[in-house]
Amino acid sequence: MYKALRTYASIALLICSIPAFAAEVTRVTLENGATVKLNDDFTWEYVILESQAKPDAAVPVTLPATVAAASTVENTAAIITENAPTAATKETLTSSAIAQSALLKSTAKSGVKVSFANSQWDDDGRLGLTFELSSNSTEHYVLIELEISLFADSGTLIKKENVKAWQAIFRMPDSYLRKGQTRDSRVFWIEGIDKAQWTKQLMSLKMGEMDSRM
Repeated sequence: MYKALRTYASIALLICSIPAFAAEVTRVTLENGATVKLNDDFTWEYVILESQAKPDAAVPVTLPATVAAASTVENTAAIITENAPTAATKETLTSSAIAQSALLKSTAKSGVKVSFANSQWDDDGRLGLTFELSSNSTEHYVLIELEISLFADSGTLIKKENVKAWQAIFRMPDSYLRKGQTRDSRVFWIEGIDKAQWTKQLMSLKMGEMDSRM
């Protein structure tokens, strides 16, 4: 699978110059049914979300029962149509992503891999998440940010949370994440998650800012 992705990415780079930020070039469906998008900076990622329209509730309009009111019905209807809110959209996991949800529980960037390790609940109903970090990079990382997207069992996005998956202690090199090391994050407590709606433990991870020291 990875060999095929590298091949597609190489082809994409031949036809696109590299901009300041990664841009999607094409999408490929793998043999296992998963869809990935290839970017012009040699990176790729799973396509896991789809948008579903959710019409807003109609706004009732009451007009006085007079002859004058009858003459303004047409104009009133035009105003309502013009100012009506657009249909809301919600992010939902694709059926393929739900079926292969284990693939979404780890992510990698710049030689560092972050994987979901464990979950727990406290007495206040908060969800606690722990992650495992491993490095194959020559950089010594002092900060690694992680975006966590949590989904209900139906696949609907519940909440996004940004955490510092790894943060070294100032002027303590032993706390840096170095090549060949595997470390566990601290427990991150997240509020607002219904335990009954998160039995499948659906989530996706995306690494953000990474800061290193020599």
